[in-house]
Amino acid sequence: MTESTEHARDPVAKSAPTTGSRTAAGRWRVGRISLWTFVGLGAATVLTVGSSLSSSAFGVPVVVALLLGATEAAAMILSLVNSPIAAALSVIGVLGFALVTPPAGPWPVMVTSMIANSSVVLLVSRTQWITGLAAAVMASLGVVVVAFTTPVPASMQGAATADLIVFVSITGVAWLIGLLLGRWTTVRAQLVREREVSAAELARRQAAEERTQLARELHDVVAHGMSAIQVQASSARYRISSLPTEAVAEFDGIAALARASMSEMRALLAVLRNDGTESESAPQPTAADIPQLVDWAARTGSRVELDDRLQGAELDPVLSLTVYRIVQESLSNVARHATGADTLITLERRGDTVHVEVRNAAAASEPQGSGGIADAGGHGIRGMRERVSLHGGTLEALHTDDGGFVVRAAIPVPRS
Repeated sequence: MTESTEHARDPVAKSAPTTGSRTAAGRWRVGRISLWTFVGLGAATVLTVGSSLSSSAFGVPVVVALLLGATEAAAMILSLVNSPIAAALSVIGVLGFALVTPPAGPWPVMVTSMIANSSVVLLVSRTQWITGLAAAVMASLGVVVVAFTTPVPASMQGAATADLIVFVSITGVAWLIGLLLGRWTTVRAQLVREREVSAAELARRQAAEERTQLARELHDVVAHGMSAIQVQASSARYRISSLPTEAVAEFDGIAALARASMSEMRALLAVLRNDGTESESAPQPTAADIPQLVDWAARTGSRVELDDRLQGAELDPVLSLTVYRIVQESLSNVARHATGADTLITLERRGDTVHVEVRNAAAASEPQGSGGIADAGGHGIRGMRERVSLHGGTLEALHTDDGGFVVRAAIPVPRS
């Protein structure tokens, strides 16, 4: 991995606002606020304790102690917004205190300097691991050079060596933790993006499958009608012996046009067919087949009542298929999500509109996840809404006050 790829800002900061979830965005904001608060408190502690300790205990001039303490505190704050400058200031602060502090007590690195430097290295390494490594190496080598070039009493040599070992160890561990945190946040951000892409792709695929299913069904219905037209036009000359020559030619032209239209339709719809689909000659279900759905639903444990006021009504084949699919999908949802619930299906025609309503009460038991009615190949409410929209109708899917669910569709009857 190159340094240029590490110059991006915190991957969590880039990905969290795009998750599309208010809860995730809220957690991200809380995490950022908590991090800034923690780092700010740590910087204030380093500034006050480090400056006062070096001035009072080791005799460092107050101004120098304040400047070096402010440098380390600023490095901690800047590690959240500007990693290179933060790393440089941290190294300056550590080396500055090592140079001005006499070899007494914790030397050459005070505890506050250890805390400040390790914090900066950890925070910087999350997003720019090379910069964090450079800061850790430069600070470690710098204090080692200061320790070996400064005259130290024999009684202090052991303590100074131990101090160096502790400082180098803590700095190395801080860099390693920062590196692991950076990798973890990067992987997490990538997983979030992959989930978003997968969800979007799944939605597109489901929509495409639903439209494909609609196209197949429309093709089957229209092909049946075109076949009837072609047969009637072709047999007209034999069924009606008194047809004039012009009429016979007209019927032959109609038959030829119907055959050509059917061939073109099959060619256009061929890409939508696969080995698992039904043949073109298979009849599509109609509203008259809804009682069979009611029987199937009863086998799943649901109690279904059918109020069919469309009996005997002549419906357009495509409209009748749409009514059937709405009821089928609604009963499938009842079987999956409200097993055993009382369900009422109402079918009626008011004026030029067919109304379909499937209302179920709250679930009588937990869904078992199996045994439901076979799906129509659609994708729930979206599929039903697309079917209805083809006719210029409307569909509502709402929760009821008693904990149940209702699907209402109003479908205009096509004018003949």
